[in-house]
Amino acid sequence: MTRVEEKQAAKRAEIIEKIIPMLEDRSFEELSVEEICSAAGISVGSFYHYFEKKSDILVGLFSRIDSWMEENAFPLMKKRSDAENLRIFAKQWLKYIEDNGLEHSRLISSINATDNTVSGERRITAKKLEDVFRKGQERGALSADVPPETAAAMFMIALRGLALDWTRRNAAYSLTGQGDVYIDFLIKAISC
Repeated sequence: MTRVEEKQAAKRAEIIEKIIPMLEDRSFEELSVEEICSAAGISVGSFYHYFEKKSDILVGLFSRIDSWMEENAFPLMKKRSDAENLRIFAKQWLKYIEDNGLEHSRLISSINATDNTVSGERRITAKKLEDVFRKGQERGALSADVPPETAAAMFMIALRGLALDWTRRNAAYSLTGQGDVYIDFLIKAISC
């Protein structure tokens, strides 16, 4: 990444950070580009320099999650059992959600995502989870009742469901603490 690209990525991240507190009162869809620009201290023209359209902010949010998982979760998943890799993946994903707070989680929950793509490409997080399921199924360690892509999608739906419950209950419990119980149950159910 060139210096210019790094500066642009940093500015996009800064704009995204300014939006998160605004979501305490309303949904992402209700925010106007003008309000976003006002909060970020930029002009509308500058906004369109960093994002083609408002929904591209959501792509940036997913990219942040993918980068965090790549740096924090994936290195821990080397030379472990398939079940342990799923446990690490889930715990780290939930840690990201909890560490970034309720507003951030609300934004993620508000996204009307239909698949695991960003800018037309498979997300690295989705690919990694599918790979864990693929290898686990090939070794006979994980249930092969459904293809790895379906198993990975179902696993993420379960994690997002827990995160959504945590969000709707205004963080009334520890997401990572409750996640331990939840993850153990899921992994026992899909292990062979």
